[in-house]
Amino acid sequence: MPPPDFYLRSVHEHDQEFIDRLYRSTREDLLMLPMDPVFIDNLIRSQQQIHALGVQQNYPNAQTIILEYQRQALGRMVFEHAADDIRLIDIAVLPGAQRQGLARYMLNYLQQTAGTCQASLSLRVVKNNLKARRLYLAAGFQIVDEDELSEQMRWRAGAAA
Repeated sequence: MPPPDFYLRSVHEHDQEFIDRLYRSTREDLLMLPMDPVFIDNLIRSQQQIHALGVQQNYPNAQTIILEYQRQALGRMVFEHAADDIRLIDIAVLPGAQRQGLARYMLNYLQQTAGTCQASLSLRVVKNNLKARRLYLAAGFQIVDEDELSEQMRWRAGAAA
């Protein structure tokens, strides 16, 4: 668990550069393509815009939270809070800050919020994202549905972890 001087805050307009850098860091699949770097940059920007548009259309009340340490943004999560469920849409931490419990810290925040509101916490994870799957299973999430590519997971307060 990160030290107490890590904190979560609402997203601000000046966070866009960080959000762009964070999204880029999650697209190793595109960064490794043997193509012109300018083309790759444009492709990543395009994919980021498509992703953001999809979030806006599918989760119109989504909120973004930034994880910060000493005024430096290190992670981000996007979620939508409905009456009886909180939907985790996206969670990411910069590569240099990974493996320090930061994603778990953000996930704990949502679990505490869900527990307080007596809501479930749900998400969809791609099956080949082994680090994320391990995190969610260790946090007590249960697989409730799946297809060839992804698993739908749910956590409820009081369920066995």
